[in-house]
Amino acid sequence: MTKRLVLLASLLISTTRAQTFSIHSFHNQALKSLVCSLCHVPAARGSVELKRPGHAECQVCHQNDFEKESRPLFCAQCHSGPRNKTDLLPTRGILTDFSHARHKDAKARTDAATGFRSDCSFCHKFEPGGVQAKFPGHVECASCHSKPGVTPHLSSSITETQCSGCHAPEQAERTHRQPVSGKYANIKFSHSAHFKLKRDCATCHSAILTSASLTDLSLPPMLDCVACHNTSRKIADCHTCHLDAVTGPAPPSHNAAVKPPSHTESFRIHHHDEASAPNAKCFACHQNVSPSLAARNQCVECHQVMKPASHTARWKDDIHGQFAALDRTTCATCHTADYCSRCHNELPRSHQPLPLFKAGAHAQLAMLNQRACMTCHTFQNTCSNCHLRPLVPK
Repeated sequence: MTKRLVLLASLLISTTRAQTFSIHSFHNQALKSLVCSLCHVPAARGSVELKRPGHAECQVCHQNDFEKESRPLFCAQCHSGPRNKTDLLPTRGILTDFSHARHKDAKARTDAATGFRSDCSFCHKFEPGGVQAKFPGHVECASCHSKPGVTPHLSSSITETQCSGCHAPEQAERTHRQPVSGKYANIKFSHSAHFKLKRDCATCHSAILTSASLTDLSLPPMLDCVACHNTSRKIADCHTCHLDAVTGPAPPSHNAAVKPPSHTESFRIHHHDEASAPNAKCFACHQNVSPSLAARNQCVECHQVMKPASHTARWKDDIHGQFAALDRTTCATCHTADYCSRCHNELPRSHQPLPLFKAGAHAQLAMLNQRACMTCHTFQNTCSNCHLRPLVPK
């Protein structure tokens, strides 16, 4: 089998497609079955943490390639320059089957020492400077997955079947759907600076709580930054965040005062689907909406304090009946059935004083808008009492 692998490796080296080479797929083709433990060995005796394969593991099959310096394509799979230990390429994202939604704390408990969600800070540790968060490894996962009955099960003698419970390297290489890298190019950002404001992780990473896969994650967009920084002078200074030479006025995406293109006149009436979506960004401009709220509550929180534009001073006394008759479903977005009955059981202001209104003052209003009368009255139970009486002779 070693000779077969060496032969296939020679075929690999003769190609010129280093960038599209799928290292796990290649080894699976050579060995007919991936044996993870051949390359990934424990970092220490009895440890659940596995090392990235080094020269010692590779030389078991690729000794000839190490002895021939004329094979740069082989070295390029792990090194970005001349073969040494300082130019290793970043590790490839091979963890794809992971759901944050399944791992989050249902009670959203916080760490008393930091004020952040405990489920976030338990898995994600930070570098000494607090700039970048680290992705959790086997050590963090083993806190739960080393317990009996928890699958996939992590131990120092992990098998290939258990590896496939979280890792699908061939699928990731074949579809090129890699997890988000966790860092924007040409942007300087410090988590520690934002932690001083006691911001919860979900304030910026709102999609995390409902994410079922690493492939559907993305870094926070500029709109999320504007939600807090729109009133700050720093947002007008490009060099505060950008490493490259960016100059000129800030684009519309950097200003919450600029209305998005989607906010047309019809958007006021037909924005329900967009506003109730899990990834809705209403909170970026509408400060009364919390980014941590579930989608179903975002509408309620906004409309409790922000009335629709149609609800003018005349709305309650003069206009709403016509709109309600045309589309009661829209009214039901905020109002319940008893909301109408509570109000309509009271005497309208136009009916006061009632004796005068009944004696004839209602005639002009009825002629102007008889349909409004029918909101509460019918001809049979009200109008007919007077208008069908026979004339009394003088």
